[in-house]
Amino acid sequence: MRPLIIAHRGASHLAPENTLTAFRLAKTLGADGFECDVQITRDRHLVVAHDYLTDLKTGVHGNIPDMDFDDLRQLDFGKWKSPEFAGEKIPTLEEVLEVAQDFRMIHIELKPYLDRDEEIVDRIIDAVLDAGLEEKAVLTSFEYGALRRVKERMPQMATCAMTLSPESQLSQPATFWEKLGLKKTDPLVEKLSSPQALSEAAALLEDPSSLDEENSVLIYYLKDRLDFLYSIFPGMNLAEILQQYYYQTDFVNYVAQFGFPVDYVGPEYHAFFRDKNLVPNAHARGFKVAPWPVGVESRDDLRQLFRLDPELVVTNKPEVAVSILTGLGQWDESSKEG
Repeated sequence: MRPLIIAHRGASHLAPENTLTAFRLAKTLGADGFECDVQITRDRHLVVAHDYLTDLKTGVHGNIPDMDFDDLRQLDFGKWKSPEFAGEKIPTLEEVLEVAQDFRMIHIELKPYLDRDEEIVDRIIDAVLDAGLEEKAVLTSFEYGALRRVKERMPQMATCAMTLSPESQLSQPATFWEKLGLKKTDPLVEKLSSPQALSEAAALLEDPSSLDEENSVLIYYLKDRLDFLYSIFPGMNLAEILQQYYYQTDFVNYVAQFGFPVDYVGPEYHAFFRDKNLVPNAHARGFKVAPWPVGVESRDDLRQLFRLDPELVVTNKPEVAVSILTGLGQWDESSKEG
């Protein structure tokens, strides 16, 4: 079967991520589907955005779960990518589902904030049903309690359990840290790229006075990443969260112990290179696989993953993935179903 190409946050390599423009462009580039991230605003609107904080994508400080929808709609979520995208607004889930009608699949990541969004699962399922997309939707999350609730509410709804290493929450190139106000020579760059990155980040947040005033965006970013970890492991402290990641070393076996069904396992794609048996082990357990977000680094990564025979690949560069599949010539159009 030809693997499906799922555009990660839309055609996010070429357009501002998680915008209607990025999702529509993904279709033009040949993607079979797209992935998006859903949060709830303070006044309980479902909106599509990855980060909780608005700073990096709008230049305006804010935290989406603590903001009202009308205020968010005033912000520009496109100009950060390029001036040609100026004026792009944060989309609602309903608007995104309308675009998804033209695709074969949509991945919807559930992003509850801390312990405040108990209704997020039911709200998203209701929206999917209202749009008539229950056959195309895969609900994904790093917060496995949310996936349990999906199966309790609607057993036939497809789900995907996601994972990545906790250090990769902060692992960024030096140029990224420079954008947040750090210089290449700043000792913090090395600390935030080390295996102790999470502990370093937590220490900084406990005593932000150790940073200069111009590093305020860095503080917001670190808080955003740590809030994400606390949101997907509610009630746990940092040591307990790290212990959970240790248990996830064999992620297929970890998910198999959930006590409720899961359709896909979605490790960050480098895991498939470290463990060449990951795909056959997942299939043996009855799981499909969804590596992500492939294509950030090289065409070579995509080629290697396609040869592992996954059901789908989530990529920032759908146009490159389509080109590679065409070049490999292993699948014709009649085998696209799957």
